[in-house]
Amino acid sequence: MDHQPDDPRAAIAADVDRLLAWARAAMAPAGPAAADLAERLAASSEGGKAFRGRLLLAAFEACGGTERESAVLLAAALELFQTAALIHDDVLDGSDTRRGRPAAHREFESGHRRAGWHGDAEAYGRAGAILAGDVALVAAQRGATLAARRAGDGVADLFDEMAVLCTAGQHLDMRVAASPLASLPALEDDIRATMRAKTSSYTAEFPLAMGAAAAGADEATIRALRAAGVPLGIAFQLRDDVLGVTGSPDVTGKPVGDDLREGKRTLLVWHAAAHGTAAQRDAVTAVLGTSAAHGRALEDALLALEESGALAFVEAEIEQHAALARAALDSALDDAGAVLALVDAAIDRSA
Repeated sequence: MDHQPDDPRAAIAADVDRLLAWARAAMAPAGPAAADLAERLAASSEGGKAFRGRLLLAAFEACGGTERESAVLLAAALELFQTAALIHDDVLDGSDTRRGRPAAHREFESGHRRAGWHGDAEAYGRAGAILAGDVALVAAQRGATLAARRAGDGVADLFDEMAVLCTAGQHLDMRVAASPLASLPALEDDIRATMRAKTSSYTAEFPLAMGAAAAGADEATIRALRAAGVPLGIAFQLRDDVLGVTGSPDVTGKPVGDDLREGKRTLLVWHAAAHGTAAQRDAVTAVLGTSAAHGRALEDALLALEESGALAFVEAEIEQHAALARAALDSALDDAGAVLALVDAAIDRSA
């Protein structure tokens, strides 16, 4: 595997394809079911920016790593972990689209309907997506294990810790989303804990740490990069939250206001509930968790987020967390240029 360092996305994608090819071959005795899963995983793994894998490689290079082949494989494992997380997340949230295309469970559901099979098509779709996500997790774990043979057991330990923490963060997200609307003003700490555990862990904290570990960095550097990754990952999630209410669907690949319809408790929603007027709070809670919300009701909710100061508050939070991450990275790395460029890309993106 001859990877070119100036084209990290292509190198990562090539190893993702190799891991998925391994999974397809391993599943072959299952016949058409294996083909269904493999086809859906191939589609679900396309279209991303590979931010996490690129961040891992940037940290690897900043720490003087030389075993690039194992680092690229580790980055591919990380991207497959994200594929699994997104597939499962869409099932849990009941999302219809992902990256401008039908979500995996909707594709499985459509296949059931087209074939005219017996049973509940929606249940079949959810089950198929859960299983596809599970296969992606196994392929991701295989990639991390193979990379660790060269990069050391510390890499595998970090990957395992990341996977467990992110999964617990997803459960916390569900618990928070199930909380009564009346408790919204008191949910700030839980919302922040969700961002830290669910998104920050696998978006920045562990990609930076695994890149350093794969390069053979000392424990102090690995700890410093983990610490730097926490505010970076939170800033990344906050930008996602803002784009969920202000971004163009053609760019983000998801309908405007989808997070509100799914009932997600974000800092935007919390701020409007805790600091907005009664009318602003009512406008937001009227659509929160209401999948059929659209038109004027959704427009009123989005306007309430702006006029309550929630958008301005979250933008300030993004800048604060990004500044913390930049300062920590500058302190931890002799040459943080490539890593800082990715920080800027994460904060200033439109999708």
